[in-house]
Amino acid sequence: MVEFMQLADTQLGMQRHLSLQTMNNPALRKQRQQKWIDNGFVPAGEMPNDLPENVTDMQEETNNFSNVIDIANNIKPAFVMICGDLVNNLEQSDQKDAFLSVTERLDPEIPLKVVPGNHDVCPDFYNASPDALSEYRTIFGHDYYSFLADETLFIGLNSEIFDSSDLLGNEYAIQMEFIRDTLISKEATDAHTICAFMHKPLFLENPLDDELHGQLKPAHRIELMELLEKSGVQLMLAGHLHHNREATYKNMQLVASGAVGYPISGSCGYRLVSISPETIAHEYYSL
Repeated sequence: MVEFMQLADTQLGMQRHLSLQTMNNPALRKQRQQKWIDNGFVPAGEMPNDLPENVTDMQEETNNFSNVIDIANNIKPAFVMICGDLVNNLEQSDQKDAFLSVTERLDPEIPLKVVPGNHDVCPDFYNASPDALSEYRTIFGHDYYSFLADETLFIGLNSEIFDSSDLLGNEYAIQMEFIRDTLISKEATDAHTICAFMHKPLFLENPLDDELHGQLKPAHRIELMELLEKSGVQLMLAGHLHHNREATYKNMQLVASGAVGYPISGSCGYRLVSISPETIAHEYYSL
């Protein structure tokens, strides 16, 4: 059995950004919350948490992140995976420096794995750019990859290559070739379970929905879902929503975890996952 920790949306700098953006502007605060509701970042029937006020630093976010790293050092998972939005603004170097500083606290015997989110490779938070993707790779390493742990195959993906495929040259074709090759590899054949990670959830409720923005855009969604599910991927872990959400697609579980840095709904926290040949189990723990 392999046991690991999954995090999402450490997003250092988000609270400061929201606080400064909506300072002395109650109307803008209401617009921001309504936008989250309309785009699926709040579970149906719920209201978003209060927006941060008078925040001028990243202290709360770095404290949360540090606390989770300390928990990891104590329980010693097989690895720690962060599903994107490592920072809020890729152009602000203090956020990247703070992220890297906190990760240095992690026991070197515990591998740290990350995949990018829209805030990591999209200068405007929505559309990825080749330069930003190149910078991410320079700082954080590969943006999609696979690895084995206790006969489970794990695949990390870059959701922004799907959503910005028209802006990134041949990156979409290259990542899809990687996915197909990985799913027919000997490692995939020999693995008792295949688990994938990316930042954005494939969908929220309806696989065919193209209205909500808190999910992968529909252009490549069905092709990717069909490929993963037909190839035996049983679990897809994501983030992006800043709250916990679960869905299923045929035989594949889809789980989005709440944020470490700032929760739009619910609480900050982390998820512990265990996978054996017989079972997949996971639980979210609030900080």
